[in-house]
Amino acid sequence: MRYGVGGYLALCLLGLIGCVSSASASVVIGGTRVVYPASQRDVSVQLMNQGDSPALVQVWIDAGDAGVTPEAARVPFVVLPPLSRIEPASGQVVRIAFTGEADLPENRESVYWLNVLDVPPLPEGDGRVPQNYMQLAVRSRIKLFFRPRGLKGNANQAPESLNWSLTAPEGGGPALRVENPTPYHVSLARLRIPSAAGYQTVPLGDRSMLDPLGSARFALPADLPETAESIEITTINDFGGRVTRTVPLAR
Repeated sequence: MRYGVGGYLALCLLGLIGCVSSASASVVIGGTRVVYPASQRDVSVQLMNQGDSPALVQVWIDAGDAGVTPEAARVPFVVLPPLSRIEPASGQVVRIAFTGEADLPENRESVYWLNVLDVPPLPEGDGRVPQNYMQLAVRSRIKLFFRPRGLKGNANQAPESLNWSLTAPEGGGPALRVENPTPYHVSLARLRIPSAAGYQTVPLGDRSMLDPLGSARFALPADLPETAESIEITTINDFGGRVTRTVPLAR
């Protein structure tokens, strides 16, 4: 199997434009998130090629800008190996090490993103790419949580400490406000509030991850009764599992 250098650069750009889940790629990541405890020298991530052809894989970390190139990303981590070939039905262990070259907060988690770009090989033949041939690279992107030493509480129990209240944003209309007093990020998968017709889903928008020691607001439909005493939240834990809880709603 062969890989074109010029085509590879173009494929990198294509991969940077669109992110897809790991399930859509031949090379899949062993997990939906990476947790890096500061007490460890490094953490490992398992990659597996579930396709029928070898894959060239590039791995890098960014600080939240999905459009940054691997060369331009400035993060306090080293990924080894950054580039590897994975045979079909085979795997590759990627090691992530913290360099200490950033003054990260010690009272809360920091979040980064792990990128895995799966570049398919060029078609076999005489070395010439067929006319109108399009080759696509697939990028998977998951969260990387750097967890300092000595944080209080437990990350998987952080959703239980969220403080939810019914309030009104500027301009009127009901809204949900949530305060996260914990040092951990909380990833929301679904938010529902009781209504006359049963539970009604509240759009998360771009606030599906609650920052540690932060707050957020979620707009509610104007016709929603303001008598709800609880809400249903579904969060994602360290293992990628979804946990649904019913929590009280203050006013």
